[in-house]
Amino acid sequence: MRATVEMSDAEMGKPWAWRMYDEEGLRFALLMTHHELRDLAVRLAAARDRAPSQAQRILAQYHQAYRDMTAVLATVPTAELDHAPAKDEWPVREVAKHMLGAEYGFLAVCAFGLEARRAGRTSEPTDEEWSAFTQPRGEQRKAVLASMDGATIDGIRDAFATIHMRVLRELGEIRDADIDAPSWFWDGEMPLRFRLHRFEEHLRQHTVQLDKTLVGIGRPPTEAHRLVRNIYNALADVESERAPAADLREGAARIIEERVGTLKGS
Repeated sequence: MRATVEMSDAEMGKPWAWRMYDEEGLRFALLMTHHELRDLAVRLAAARDRAPSQAQRILAQYHQAYRDMTAVLATVPTAELDHAPAKDEWPVREVAKHMLGAEYGFLAVCAFGLEARRAGRTSEPTDEEWSAFTQPRGEQRKAVLASMDGATIDGIRDAFATIHMRVLRELGEIRDADIDAPSWFWDGEMPLRFRLHRFEEHLRQHTVQLDKTLVGIGRPPTEAHRLVRNIYNALADVESERAPAADLREGAARIIEERVGTLKGS
């Protein structure tokens, strides 16, 4: 990504060859990387020792949305985080803060529902019980959002990575027997299954907003941006596979690392 994301459309046509493929230009390096990651995901899936749970499948879909969103953020320079596309519309920083806040909120709702399930509880919590559970999480959310004011794009991406990994870690072991347990939020009682899917849908919704914002401030996606985004999406499938196949991953990593060396010399 770092070697290519800032390349112009004209640079995508610079000579670059791989075996018999020598007519596509530099773009073929990105296309082949996407191709190889797709193939790696298939091989890893075939090497599984057990099928993923429903929660793990849902979180893999969420992880794909996360990678797609980070691909969009990868094209944003810090200097343009606060450029609003129009009056009364959010700049990238505000969109990112809203998305981050929701990640923390959704996680608190799911964590409470999961804890209630394990305690055998089926009734809606009182306001006092909800406040006691969410207060420390709310303080952490507030601190993270405050730190985003003036943060660089790297700081924003790191903040997303931190909460994203926490979501995967805390909710990844939900059993199929528990996935339809009740959970409560402003919209009343909903099964945990519904709450897990909301992580992805909210990211998708506001990734579209990020896309529109970037077009509005004069940063429409280039060919390199589009190809890098494809790679991020392919990477998501690889990262979500848990097969014990380090040799497959390491082999693909070596090929991609060697390719980066050729791109830097182009």
